[in-house]
Amino acid sequence: MIRVLVADDHAVLREGLRRILEEYADLKVVAEAGSGDELMAALAGSPADVLVVDISMPGPGVFALLGRLRVEHPRLRCVVLTVHSAAQYAVRVLRAGAAGFLSKEQSPDLLVSAIRKVYGGGIFVSPSLAEMLAGNVASRHAGERHEALSDREFEVLVRIASGQSIKVISADLSLSPKTVSTYHSRIRKKLDLQSDAELTRYVLEHHLIP
Repeated sequence: MIRVLVADDHAVLREGLRRILEEYADLKVVAEAGSGDELMAALAGSPADVLVVDISMPGPGVFALLGRLRVEHPRLRCVVLTVHSAAQYAVRVLRAGAAGFLSKEQSPDLLVSAIRKVYGGGIFVSPSLAEMLAGNVASRHAGERHEALSDREFEVLVRIASGQSIKVISADLSLSPKTVSTYHSRIRKKLDLQSDAELTRYVLEHHLIP
């Protein structure tokens, strides 16, 4: 029996995932969580084999969360669900410690396949994303400026380009507005961009978000 913990800030989506997964005899949802803090508390009381987690769940951000899980729960295998299908996002999430990366638009059967594969020690990405990753490697130009960004900076970059305000980003990532503003300035300096319009154009041109 594969013990699964489902983490998403939308209760309706969590319930939907629970119902889907528990249709399979070899899967059991042992707990649910709606934030990073709830997730860590749930793991303390309900040991799990596989975590299915939404990339945009409120809390410290997916990269910080994966780093903490890697230290505190090294045997836990993580499948990240996301609306961000960009290859760059997938690469960073897998580097941070996730074992699977899957779009929410994919079929439930694919999610079940992902859970089973990562539980067995494998790495899972959807066929469409694997094709994107292959194309990304084949066409990559050495020294892309965004590759110099830290994971936190990259996360803030994508959120800014998606239209989120400093206030919203700070609340979502549990950071102060001043800290987010510092990241914002650092990102523009590293990417040599003069405005947020240039920042958004850069993100779109490099296909860093859908």
